[in-house]
Amino acid sequence: MTGGRQFRRQRRLFLSVAIDTVGAGVFLPLSLLYFVTVRHFPAAAAGTAVTVGSLASFAVVPLCGRAVQAVGPKSCLLVSNVLTALGYGLFFVAGNLFTVAAATFLVTASDRLYGAAWPTLVARFAKPEELTGWFSAVTVLKTTSLGVGTLAATALLALAGGHGLEIALALNSASSLLAAVLLLGVAVPAVGRPAHRAARSDTRAALGDRPFVSLVVSQTLLSAAWLIPTVAFPVYLVETLHQAAYWPTVVVAVRYATATCLQMPISRRLSGWSRSRILRLAIGAVAVAIALTATVSAVPPAFQGPLAVLVAAVLSLAELASKPTAAAQAVAMAPKGDEGPYMSLFQLTWTVSYAVGPAVIGVGLENPPLLWAGLGLCVAASGLAHRLRSPWHRAAGDTPAGQLPRPAGELREEADVP
Repeated sequence: MTGGRQFRRQRRLFLSVAIDTVGAGVFLPLSLLYFVTVRHFPAAAAGTAVTVGSLASFAVVPLCGRAVQAVGPKSCLLVSNVLTALGYGLFFVAGNLFTVAAATFLVTASDRLYGAAWPTLVARFAKPEELTGWFSAVTVLKTTSLGVGTLAATALLALAGGHGLEIALALNSASSLLAAVLLLGVAVPAVGRPAHRAARSDTRAALGDRPFVSLVVSQTLLSAAWLIPTVAFPVYLVETLHQAAYWPTVVVAVRYATATCLQMPISRRLSGWSRSRILRLAIGAVAVAIALTATVSAVPPAFQGPLAVLVAAVLSLAELASKPTAAAQAVAMAPKGDEGPYMSLFQLTWTVSYAVGPAVIGVGLENPPLLWAGLGLCVAASGLAHRLRSPWHRAAGDTPAGQLPRPAGELREEADVP
């Protein structure tokens, strides 16, 4: 099913995602600036409080899986939107660093719930062979919406200064509530679930599924590279290499433009490939991009900016191939109708890097060659984790997107035969 047909059939659902993401784009790039400019906290202290609140939210990941099982993905998305709006509302009254950390925890814990519920909801609508197409369509929608929101944030800041930050925060809270209202009208197909409680999956079962854990580890390690264009290059190009200030903007623009314009064409081009092959290709492309990154400082200054843009384009292509494919594979690995615990763990593939990556990159940029070497090791470990999947799940992962995989139970039973 194409992205256009998906949108027409589930217009309200996609509109909810778009509005919520636009709101995030309006405020998230300015969140730290809000605490410094409007709430008058020191930058280092506010950043620490935000990081503490974000890291604490990982403790609720197992609970998120159980919540999706107990009340369903749609209800969890509604709760997530409401809690997000409440959390951002607390930003207005944050009078000390504890309040900042608590408000950040509420927002990011809501995001953990959203991360567990959203792929599970997709599994209710999509056929197995449509999963990659669904996730690709949502990636395009989110990337475009985030870009629109970021542009709006820049305009608000330029036009209204500190008051613009408060407007951005209010719009973000309102967008979460509006997204929840739109979700109320979404009808979710019923799906059969295990009848006995003992048969239900849980976090322990997901952690014991070696192929699934290998997928999560591989994609989590790989996601460190996604921060290069948006986090590492702005500082590296301007502060370390003394390039013109417009180069970071060009790099980020190319990264988002590539994802927005090429996501669906690339997904269609790769539709006949096995998921395992696509993930291997993405890992290889990231390795090439990091090798190019390590050479940026060695080329003449006139070529440093363009080379960074090339790196951003390669990484963006790898990301748009890898993310939807890995998400589709994770849903396919999870028990049908009982995906919550699996999806709550799978969200680690993007949340961990965004939580700890900026701090690690900030320290690593004091010695860029060491940073690039470290990222290269992460990619190598990602490739190794990908190869360590067990044979029966490797077979499932090699099923082309247009062909239904064999039932996981059959594959597992086959593997137990000497």
